Amino acid sequence: MGRLPCYRECFFCGPEGDGLKMKIELVEGVVFCDFTLEARFQGWEDVAHAGIVTGIIDEVMWWTIFAETRKLTLTRKLDTEFLRPVYCGKPYRVQGTLVRQEHGNIHVEAAIAGEDGKAAARGHGLFRVARNIAPSEFATKLDFSHVSQEMKAMLLSEST
Repeated sequence: MGRLPCYRECFFCGPEGDGLKMKIELVEGVVFCDFTLEARFQGWEDVAHAGIVTGIIDEVMWWTIFAETRKLTLTRKLDTEFLRPVYCGKPYRVQGTLVRQEHGNIHVEAAIAGEDGKAAARGHGLFRVARNIAPSEFATKLDFSHVSQEMKAMLLSEST
């Protein structure tokens, strides 16, 4: 379907400021983002900071849940496994997968892979539906400027 909207004030996906400006996409039911980190996001000699890597995984997991369920959620628990370094200046793809929903918990996974397809990091998240946040209020904070009308209509539909 194409590019997902972004929360204007988000460090990871927001279009303004000093953040990553991730362009997250939904294509054939898969939520992903291709990215290359700048050197300013390194933790040590061209290796991305673990907090940045974890944040990228968390961001794509959140959008995976929203794209599939239209539910506004908050991260309750996040486990990240670092398999290989994520290097600044090199291209990567992060991709999310909704695992299951049970008893109000939403389990989701995401992995970052390099051009060779090998996983560099992966995470598992446990999310809960956010309370006291109206979807209509949340929608006013999203930037839909690069989103197709079809995507906008789908995302603003009622929760499934």
